[in-house]
Amino acid sequence: MHFSTSPAAQFFAAADAGRSSGWCYLSGIVLVGLCWVFGGAYVYGLTLQLPLGAVTQFAAVNASILMLMVGVLGVTLLLHRRPWRTLVTPQPRIDWRRMATGGAVWGVLLLLGAVAESLLFPGRYAWTPDWSRWPAFVVAALLLTPLQCMAEEIAFRGYLMQGLSRLWRHPVFVALASSVVFTLPHLYNPEVAAYGLGIMAVNYFAMALFLATITLRDGRLELAIGAHTANNLLLALGVNYQDSVFETPSLFTADTLDPVYSLVTLLLGAVIFHLWIFRTRSAMDKRFSAEEVARFDRDGYLIVRGLLPAAECARMRSVAERDLAAVALPVEYEAETRYPGAPESLEAPGGRTVRRLLQAYARDAVFREWATAAPVAERLRQLLGPEVVLAQAHHNCVMTKNPRYSSLTNWHRDIRYWAFERPELVSVWFALGPERLDNGCLLVIPGTHRIEFAAERLDEAQFLRTDVAENEALLSSQVAVELEPGDVLFFHCRLFHAAGNNRSTLTKFSAVFTYHAADNAALPGTRSAGQPVIPL
Repeated sequence: MHFSTSPAAQFFAAADAGRSSGWCYLSGIVLVGLCWVFGGAYVYGLTLQLPLGAVTQFAAVNASILMLMVGVLGVTLLLHRRPWRTLVTPQPRIDWRRMATGGAVWGVLLLLGAVAESLLFPGRYAWTPDWSRWPAFVVAALLLTPLQCMAEEIAFRGYLMQGLSRLWRHPVFVALASSVVFTLPHLYNPEVAAYGLGIMAVNYFAMALFLATITLRDGRLELAIGAHTANNLLLALGVNYQDSVFETPSLFTADTLDPVYSLVTLLLGAVIFHLWIFRTRSAMDKRFSAEEVARFDRDGYLIVRGLLPAAECARMRSVAERDLAAVALPVEYEAETRYPGAPESLEAPGGRTVRRLLQAYARDAVFREWATAAPVAERLRQLLGPEVVLAQAHHNCVMTKNPRYSSLTNWHRDIRYWAFERPELVSVWFALGPERLDNGCLLVIPGTHRIEFAAERLDEAQFLRTDVAENEALLSSQVAVELEPGDVLFFHCRLFHAAGNNRSTLTKFSAVFTYHAADNAALPGTRSAGQPVIPL
């Protein structure tokens, strides 16, 4: 995969949502450092005075680290003026399940390493439960450790890596540089004095590099947050060692930390983690899960968040903006749609506002590449069968919705325009910018692809009538399909959908293609048979 389309590039590009100059990041790093050092020291001392019993010291150390998160969130929101979520993911929402997956896989690998160590070095681990203190530490660790780990991850793998990408966006440089920075404050841990600066520095660096590489390969921070949390929870509650930075009543305690064994198992575990997580993901990234296929069958549509990489989305939009500015033929004008609110003629105000850039497949290589790309084609094969073709005669366009002249689209099914042996086609809608209610996003009525409608429920043009009582329940179940740039919508040709006009200040762009099974032929002599199909 070319770097510009990689998950790492998408993660770096998330910082572009706000102010991202070098001066902003330099100022931000200074402010975060001050908040961590001075704010952390103040909170540490304050927490030590609280009546927390056995967990006081543990809570104080964690509370001081949380000031790192306060600093990062503060500069992200106030200085960079972008959502804090962009520190974690370029997607619209945080994937908590992904976080749990990272924690579960790394936790299992850590446990296997500890079991192997106990077998290789008999007597190294002792059963040391302190039942008078352990329950309190369980509560404290479950509350504080995930926050402490998230603080370090959004600071070092989130804010710092996105900041370093302003200097050079190559992921190797970003991973190495951020890992060096992560290592430096950890050299003050008591393990360094006990076991040696060199070997412990290598351990910290290796752990940081592991967390950086899984973040960049995944294009998001959830795996690293989960793995880091599992690592620290296991140390705090399960298997700890003498001279640990967190002095906790763990169930097992090693009489010494073997830094060489720790490094070897860390490297081996990192390799296994990468192989397991990313081999599984690379297969799943191109296919729907069984649950998703069932949901499509039930609802008639599915959204795949972030399927189109940020760089490719920008490339598509750039071509669309270029062709719109040049009115590169063939196009369809607003007046030609005959939609409600459309100008009455080409000569009327707004009549020559472009509504669709037609023949997108032939316009530019980026449309051809993504109209037939494996992540799209594999999913379509799950929905339509093993042999799928792209219908150049339908959709195959860039939808443009101008903020000044944009008409409504009433409730309709696309199949009303088309003529095939079977009404089984799927359209794929690429969001090239944000799609919201205020700029005319699609509205859908889930499940209507499965319903046979009596003639009286439709008007003469096959639009769903809004003045018929029998349709009221359906209309009340409509869903707004709000999308982020790079999100992709798959929807059935029999699904009723509509769209409002664009009330924002910016033109909305979406690329749309339609597909069907190779054995579902267009009826001869119809518009559907007017252009050759493209096999996927």
